[in-house]
Amino acid sequence: MNILLIVDPQNDFITGSLAIKGAIPAMDYLTAYVKEHHAEYDAIVVTMDQHPADHCSFDVSGGPWPIHCVRYTTGAALYPPLADAIMERKRQGQNVLFIPKAMTRHKDAYSAFHDAVPDLLMNARRIDVAGLAGDYCVKSTIEDLRRLLYAPQIHTIDEAIAWIGEPQPLV
Repeated sequence: MNILLIVDPQNDFITGSLAIKGAIPAMDYLTAYVKEHHAEYDAIVVTMDQHPADHCSFDVSGGPWPIHCVRYTTGAALYPPLADAIMERKRQGQNVLFIPKAMTRHKDAYSAFHDAVPDLLMNARRIDVAGLAGDYCVKSTIEDLRRLLYAPQIHTIDEAIAWIGEPQPLV
C-alpha cells in the first residue's frame, strides 16, 4: 500500500499567524502533485493541528509559538487549493483520512503519531511525506513513523516541504 502523507497544510502556517517562508510555493507544488500523481497512492493521509484557544504551545500561555490553528477557525483550515484537490480525490473514491492533533490544552504534539499509528499506515509499504514545517512537524512525524512502523519505505517530496530554519535531510 502506498500512502501520501501530508503534514499540517493549514492556513496559519501558510499565510497566517505562523506563516513559514516558502509555504505558498511548497503547497502550490503539492496541490499540483496531488492532481498529477494521485493514482500512485492507495490513500492520502492529512494531519492537522486543532488546538483549543488556550493551548500550552501559545506564547500567551508560556509556549514558544504565536496563537495558531485554533480549532474551528480559518487559520486551522486546510490551504484552500490543496483542500479542493484532496476533496476531489475523496469524491472520486480515493481513501482520504484526516487526523487532528494537539487537541488538548496541556499537551503539544508536533507529530500525530507519537503514541500510535492508524491501521492504514500500519499496512503501508511506502509513505511519501510532504508538508509544514520540515524542521518541526514533518521531522517529528517521520521520526515517529520510523519508531513505530516495521520498515516501510519513507520518502520526502522535498519541493512540497517548507522550513522555519534551514532545510536538512529528513530521511
